Amino acid sequence: MKRIYIVRHAKSSWSNMSLADIDRPLNKRGKRDAPVMGQKCKELNYVPDQIISSNANRAFSTAQVFRDALGLTNDQVRIEESLYHAPEDTYLEVCFALEETCKSVMLFGHNPGITYLANSVSREYIDNVPTCGVLVIDSSAKSWTDVDFSNSKLIHFIYPKMYG
Repeated sequence: MKRIYIVRHAKSSWSNMSLADIDRPLNKRGKRDAPVMGQKCKELNYVPDQIISSNANRAFSTAQVFRDALGLTNDQVRIEESLYHAPEDTYLEVCFALEETCKSVMLFGHNPGITYLANSVSREYIDNVPTCGVLVIDSSAKSWTDVDFSNSKLIHFIYPKMYG
């Protein structure tokens, strides 16, 4: 079995309109929510072997907060540019390249791809994965190259408003 955690980046700032989209930082709410959700993942024992993040500032900043909350090292975190505004299939493609010694991965990215992915593996319709929402997906695949939507299912969905 393989486990995939999908995290939508925390809330980002639009205060500086001269910044490119990829450079937008977390805003006050994002800086508040990311540690809460990272800690909640730790409490639920949702600790991946590896973190892979979009190269967007807001996604990577969220990933770093989770890294710290989960007690992971810098060596367990990497950037994957293809996750920047990626469609749902790209999240699976990133998994295809994982080493088989890795049993679980946490991917940080963006909507709408994350919400589309959620609905590809959920039994119930999810209107929107909010910022800093976390999807926990289990796949019955024995190899990362065999993970797909047909052998994967959403087992948990958490987000900041559930906790305050």
